[in-house]
Amino acid sequence: QFIIDNANTRTKKGGKIGLDKNTIKNYNTFKKIIIDYQNSIKRQIQFLEITKPFVEKFKGWLINTKGYSTNYSGKNLEMLKAVCRDAEKEEIPTTPYSKTIEYFREQSKDRYIHTLSYKEIEQIKITDFTNEKLLKDFKKENPKLTKNLSVTTEKLNNVRNWILIGCAIGQRGGDLLNITNDNIRYNIEGLMYLDLTQEKTGKEITISINEEYIIDILENSLPTKLQEQKLNEYVKVVCKLAGINELTKGKKYNIVTNRRELGTHPKYEFITSHCFRRSFVSNKNKDWKTKTIMDVTGHSKESLVNAYINEREDQDLKADLQRTEYQNQTKDKPSRMKVIKDGTNE
Repeated sequence: QFIIDNANTRTKKGGKIGLDKNTIKNYNTFKKIIIDYQNSIKRQIQFLEITKPFVEKFKGWLINTKGYSTNYSGKNLEMLKAVCRDAEKEEIPTTPYSKTIEYFREQSKDRYIHTLSYKEIEQIKITDFTNEKLLKDFKKENPKLTKNLSVTTEKLNNVRNWILIGCAIGQRGGDLLNITNDNIRYNIEGLMYLDLTQEKTGKEITISINEEYIIDILENSLPTKLQEQKLNEYVKVVCKLAGINELTKGKKYNIVTNRRELGTHPKYEFITSHCFRRSFVSNKNKDWKTKTIMDVTGHSKESLVNAYINEREDQDLKADLQRTEYQNQTKDKPSRMKVIKDGTNE
């Protein structure tokens, strides 16, 4: 609670003062989990009991009792370590083990990353949202998907533009939605750049805008800002109308069990604003050097970039490249034919 109460005066990496709203939200959520665990064990937790046996019991409660995912459980251990570290800075006695708490992430083989390929981005780009009757019928046929949404040509075009920009510049949802005309700059040759400061890291990023349709959007149809949660709701509508409906495996939130569960669903159901950033990394990974991608995304390590790559879809692309290589190697070679016996003596 001390961390939350003093969030505005705390120093972040890089010397910036004040924690961002997502970090404060994470601390509030972690506080609720700690209170829940204290109620479970019927006592208040002291810093001097954060030993290995305590952490193992807490980890078991997160995974087995609460049924939290591997990633979410690991995140809470990471938060526990961070709070212990901050307590020590405030001269509160802590255990030596609290400095070595190991947290974890889901293994790549268990992760399901969803991205939009260049082909799917093109589908979204060319989809016509001008038929108001079609949109009205769509809303009637999809009440769950379009609940509390204004499914109009203007709204869908606005969200389409956010999707296209997002997949082209690879930024987090909050940074994407904060783009205004003030972020746009031209060099002496008239080439467009996008300058922004990432909210999470404080890094200053400059992006070269090269796609003509993105330049056109930024110059003539810069989309209006909306809440990220609302954007994610509209994104699914846009993607379904664009035919992004291939059955895809992934994890979705189940309101009955209050858990993310693995299942097979139409792909549009998995697409959110964070998929734009992943799409950028996965698509550019085929053509760009990792360092160039990092210059755009602001990642500090190659391993963080690699975690955004859609390896499952990459497997098919790699196989397609094998086929292309084979065809290139054999297209100019004469076919080899030989006479075989047909069962007679002739």
